[in-house]
Amino acid sequence: MKIIFLLHNAYGIGGTIRATVNLATALAERHEVEIVSSYRPADRMRLPAGPGVRVRALVDLRPGARRYAGDDPGQSEPGVCCPHDVPYRGKLPPSRLLEDRLADFLRRTDADVVVATRPYLVCFLARHGGGSYLRVGQEHLTHGFHREEVRRDQDAAVADLDAFVTVSEGDARTYRAALPAARTRLTHIPNCCPAPEAEPSTGDSRTVVAAGRLMPVKRYERLVDAFAKVARQHPDWTLRIYGRGRREAALRRRIDELGLHDHVFLMGARTPIDAEWAKAAVAAVSSSTEAFGMTLVEAMRLGVPVVSTDCDHGPREILTHGEDGLLVPQGPQVEDGLADALCRLIENDAERRRMGEAARRNARRFLPGHVARQYEALFVDLGAPRDSRGPRTVRTPVGARERLGRWAERLGVARLLGKALPPLAVDCRAAADGTLAFRVPTTGLGRGRWELVLCPGKGTDGDELRLPFRTPAEGAVALMAVPPQPLPEGRWTVRLREGGRGGRTRTVSAGLVETAALLRPGARPRPGAAGGPDGPDGAAGPGCAAAVPYATDAGLLAVRTWNRPEHAELWTLTVEEDELVLTGSLHGAGAVGRDHRMTARLRGGGAEPVRARCRVDEAGMFLARLPAAELAARHPGGEAVWNVQLTPSGEEGRTVRPARLFGDVADRKRTDSFRQLVLPAAEGEVRVRPYLTVRNNLALEVTGPAAGPAAGRTARPAVVTEDDGEQGHAVR
Repeated sequence: MKIIFLLHNAYGIGGTIRATVNLATALAERHEVEIVSSYRPADRMRLPAGPGVRVRALVDLRPGARRYAGDDPGQSEPGVCCPHDVPYRGKLPPSRLLEDRLADFLRRTDADVVVATRPYLVCFLARHGGGSYLRVGQEHLTHGFHREEVRRDQDAAVADLDAFVTVSEGDARTYRAALPAARTRLTHIPNCCPAPEAEPSTGDSRTVVAAGRLMPVKRYERLVDAFAKVARQHPDWTLRIYGRGRREAALRRRIDELGLHDHVFLMGARTPIDAEWAKAAVAAVSSSTEAFGMTLVEAMRLGVPVVSTDCDHGPREILTHGEDGLLVPQGPQVEDGLADALCRLIENDAERRRMGEAARRNARRFLPGHVARQYEALFVDLGAPRDSRGPRTVRTPVGARERLGRWAERLGVARLLGKALPPLAVDCRAAADGTLAFRVPTTGLGRGRWELVLCPGKGTDGDELRLPFRTPAEGAVALMAVPPQPLPEGRWTVRLREGGRGGRTRTVSAGLVETAALLRPGARPRPGAAGGPDGPDGAAGPGCAAAVPYATDAGLLAVRTWNRPEHAELWTLTVEEDELVLTGSLHGAGAVGRDHRMTARLRGGGAEPVRARCRVDEAGMFLARLPAAELAARHPGGEAVWNVQLTPSGEEGRTVRPARLFGDVADRKRTDSFRQLVLPAAEGEVRVRPYLTVRNNLALEVTGPAAGPAAGRTARPAVVTEDDGEQGHAVR
């Protein structure tokens, strides 16, 4: 059968797009499947469809595109169907041009089934759908979640469809109760989730992970409140929240108010998310409602047990309480319930691992093939043809020049034609011992010798590292590794080079990047290239060398390295009245068990440094109390940066910058934040904001008017909890 899925913007990112792409890819193994996007604002889909799925757009909004329609008069006129749905308030509101083209498409298509994926499209399909095809609507939220006007429009449209599919049985019951006279088949089929490519979680990372858009319905504030209790009982555990949204600033304020900046981290968005779930020992869901709960399934299939609020509708249909996760009742004590459930799994390793194994096993029922068969059965039962036409082989029309270029690439002579090679996705996995393993697909590479090359970036003092291989390789992939040897500190771009040094290079995009091993207990950076001195006064051990692979903002594969013969790892930074209290561990600096000084020094000079005594114990652990009031008293005015340094007593020329290098994060300035102090000054106030630099070193940003020598001692300082962002900090 031929199946069409209607999406408003297939080139964006979100749960509806991901669920549709997964289902379409699974159905394309046996049927002819096409995704029709209302708009095309980008060249490529951020969540690409699998083989056999054709994708087309009705209105092309790419500037410079051959069929650009942004200047068409009809694009400036608003659409009229379901005018209260969310797209009308977004960047791509429905237009008269879109509605004309969508109506024409629905009249002309030879599909057997057309599936609409959101209220606007459901209403449009009900009003303009015709011909002999089945008209099927999908609900990716819930009946009660929609605004009243949207709910009214969609309820009226459902009666004109052949079937309407929700993602939970609870929501299907709600629709049946709301539409008792509808002759439409009202049923439920869950979303599907492909088998993960990442290595499953080991369950011992001491990390709780939550993921999803930072929006009110996710109720992340109460998860942060719950984790305040968890952190008091288990200070070595952390919470990571992945996602972006309008609640980010409010979440940051709450984290600062509770003093959880060393325990709760806002990690930003990640696509794909599998490698991040693999770092979790426990997953957490704090939503007030979940139509389905894709994040639950994503975590479960990586072997992670889930603690979730027992909210409508999805979690209670996905989780089995006590078997593969824990359900926490909604109510006024939900924060305590979440905290107690998290502590239960944190404190019981055997139960946590047992639930993780059950979660991985139970998540198989959401595999795409299983869900696709349920849709097939529904379509056939409604009258669609049972026979399969087989997946369509999608061929994009190309000219003779491009066909010649493709053949040249296969034969390994592309450079003779001056043809630029497209990026190739390469996987990378970091091991606990520091080894980086790369997996290069060789299909499409020219025959002969190739090299995977780590090229030093700007400011990185080192030679390129070359890893040779030949194609074709057995299994159509080439496996190679960078052994656990320290590389010079800096950033390294990964490239493919044909034929050795001087050959043509090919850009490498980030495939699956796995760094979960860097969070396992006992995983620490390797010794640096030159350790600290060993002597009768003792030594804290060798320095620090680490390598973290990551995807750049442009999606390219890169590696961040550190190599320091002496290192002070910053564990916590807290605010106590007018002091900044720092704790950490010293590596390779020697002289443990003796006095050091923690010094804040104005970058560029011009002010007397601020010093504080710092004791390093026999285990290399340090604690220092840096007087922030003295920073305010010596502040020259305006905006200034003070570098923080650790210096052994009597050795002024030997300094170590406190930094955060342990773990799996390449750029800590994006994820780690600290509370600020506001200190009274003679003419206003002085703010002291700790932050991590681009090299993950600790620094202090001090802003405000120049203060007198007595400033900061006249009143107790206030803690600033607002999120200042990154604006105006060019001095970094």
